[in-house]
Formats: sequence, C-alpha cells, structure tokens
Amino acid sequence: MPYVEVNGLRKKYRDSFELRNISFHLGKGEVFTLMGPSGSGKTSLLRNICGLDTPDAGSIVIDGREVNDLPTTRRGIGLIFQDLAIFPHMTVFDNIAYGLRAKRAAESEVRSRVMELSSILSIEDLLDRYPSQVSGGQRQRIALARSVAPSPSLLLLDEPLSSLDQQLRADVRSELKSFSRELGLTMIYVTHDHHEGLYMADSAGIIFDGRLEKSGSPMDIFESPGSEKVSSFLGYNVISLKGRRIAFYPTDFEISMEKGDVRGVVRSIGYEGEFYRAHVETESHESLQLTFPHENGTVRIKTGQSVNIILRRSVEIE
Repeated sequence: MPYVEVNGLRKKYRDSFELRNISFHLGKGEVFTLMGPSGSGKTSLLRNICGLDTPDAGSIVIDGREVNDLPTTRRGIGLIFQDLAIFPHMTVFDNIAYGLRAKRAAESEVRSRVMELSSILSIEDLLDRYPSQVSGGQRQRIALARSVAPSPSLLLLDEPLSSLDQQLRADVRSELKSFSRELGLTMIYVTHDHHEGLYMADSAGIIFDGRLEKSGSPMDIFESPGSEKVSSFLGYNVISLKGRRIAFYPTDFEISMEKGDVRGVVRSIGYEGEFYRAHVETESHESLQLTFPHENGTVRIKTGQSVNIILRRSVEIE
C-alpha cells in the first residue's frame, strides 16, 4: 500500500496558472523526484502537499491519513526550500534542535538526536558555530539535519542544492542520497536538473504547465520519454524524419562520409573538457546538439562542413 498518495489534485491560482489533476504515489522510504522547468508548478505542488496552499480538489494522504484539512504544523512534514531559512542568531546545535524543542522533547532526547544526525552528516565539529561561520555545503547539511530531527513522515526538498557550485552540488547530492537510505526517509525532491532528478529518484515525474506529463521509474522516463516536451527537457534532439517525430540523445549518432539518416551543416563546435559539442543545422532547418569524444586531441568535423548523421538509437514521440 502506498505511504504517500496524491490523487487528482487540482488548484486554480489568480494568475490563471493551474495545477491540473495531479496523481502519484510512493512507498515508505522512497524518493520521488519532481522535475520540470521554472514556472511549471513544482513549488506550487509542494505548497499544497505541505499545507501552505489548499487544493480545490483531490486528496493528499500520508501513512493512511488524509491531510487536506490539517494545518502545516500537524501534517508531520519536513521542509527544505531553496533559501534554507537557517536561523543566523542560533548556533548549529540550536538550529538542528529547533524542531525537537518546539515539540517539547526532553533535553536529553534533543542532545542525543542532534549528536546522531551531526555524526551521520559529518558536522559534529560545527555544533558551536553560527551559520555565518560555515560553508555553503555545510549549511545544506545543517538544514537537512534540522528538517529530519523531529522524524517527519515526509520530507519535501525544493531545489535544495541550487545555490551550490557544480562539484559541491554533486558531492552533497551523493551524501543526501546515502543519508536518505540510511534513515529510511520518504522524500519528494524537486529540481529543474534532470541529471540530479534521475540520480536521486526511486520514481519520478516531469511537470509542465501544472500537468504531470510523465511519471515512472527513472529508466522508464529516460528510455521512453513519450512526448516532445519531455524529450527536450531530458536533453534529446527532436526532429522530423520520414514523416515521424523522433528523438535521439546527443551521443547516439555516428558521422558518415557516405549516406546517413540526417544531413546537415556544422554551425559551431567547441571543446567542453570531456567531449566536443557541435551545433548542426539540418537540411530542414532543425537544430541539433551533438557531443562526442575527441580523438588524440583532434576533432573530425569543422565549422561549415556538411555532414551525414547515422542515428544509432532513436525513439518515436508524440
């Protein structure tokens, strides 16, 4: 039986934006990632789940209990938003302890829980410091520890790593996944980065304009995107070929000096470290992004060159 269920949720906003008939579920200890571009409805959906907004229709059920009519404080939900909202005037210890003390937990229980979480997250040496005295990655860990300290039924994370640089973001993401497994956290994780979303997920959904366009396992979503919107969001090239709309990933091709599936002209090419990236305009004026490794520091194609492209793998889309 699902531990969290969102069934037919709808919400109309004054600016004409609407969450439309959204349904998904996840089991206890699972991570559901919600992906989509800015303005697609990701944060609006979280606000309805946690009680900051009230849906016009549909139900939100957590551990067998419908929570639609419960205030945020009684839903047993932990929240981590983009700005983290760590209290600057409190030490790291007091920040983590805040939720437990609000529930009037015994101080011995507070200390034990803070020490447990700080040890797991490797921030036990920071407990006497203030937020201004720690790094960005450490603040992320503090916010996470504070959110899970009261043992919430569900943890909501709204792009919690967006302020970090690329390498730190990857490191903290790995730690967060390990941490969630160790504690058996049930989470809904929101991101606009599909690499991050697929990595974190047990199951996932992609939302556009308030509608859940695609949901399923990370592999199902990536291997069978289904629509042009989802394909483009996942980084596929989308083109028309022999009367069909197809999508192929920027690495799933070969360059041929003979015939190919697609013919085009290289408009630009550049080195990105692990690979070269080429922008190709097809004969039908569609734009393609192609990525490929260099060969002994050189690249086989040049700007202005006509190329034939053989597709190694493609999927048909709506």
